[in-house]
Amino acid sequence: MLFQGKDGVLRIGDYGTDTSAGSTRYYQEILFCEMDFSAPTARPHTDETLMMNRGNFDTKAHYVEGNDDPVYAPVPLTFSCRLNDTIDTRALHHWLSGSTLIPNAVGGTTQVYSWDESGVTFRSQLLPAFKDSVKQSYRMQIIFDGDTDYGLQYDGVYFTPSEQTITESADSLMLSANGQIYGDVTRIAEFPTTGSGTTYLAFS
Repeated sequence: MLFQGKDGVLRIGDYGTDTSAGSTRYYQEILFCEMDFSAPTARPHTDETLMMNRGNFDTKAHYVEGNDDPVYAPVPLTFSCRLNDTIDTRALHHWLSGSTLIPNAVGGTTQVYSWDESGVTFRSQLLPAFKDSVKQSYRMQIIFDGDTDYGLQYDGVYFTPSEQTITESADSLMLSANGQIYGDVTRIAEFPTTGSGTTYLAFS
């Protein structure tokens, strides 16, 4: 069968905090009913330049690999969603603005933790934390439900506050989110629930 946008579920999640009892990570599901999610299925590779023998292609011709800049440069991720008058909308605003304390449904706040401080990996290497400690990066996951589920995971997604926009129409408010992926892009078949001492809790 064909995958359809209505079969998709999108999540944003924090890194969590480690304790002697294990780790707890929070996530929030996003209602992206416009079905315009856009992000790469893999990270780019280095550029290669063909070097020839005095302009002639012969047995000495070979490729020279360029620097790592295009590999480690962030790649874009975008989506939009309609906003309703619930705690989820206010919480999503805080997620995307980089807040670390998010108001919850019981009148308090929930602490969320950035991935860049300790968890963003790329090519099995741990990337350094942002120089600006105010910046927060998260993990984005999307899964399309089918006979064989199809999903992708994006690590270290940073949302530049000035690039998140609200558009008003007669019948709704639309949030357009623009993120930059700094970490790995990997395939997943399901959302994690528990594992290796980690508990995943839906934000509320």
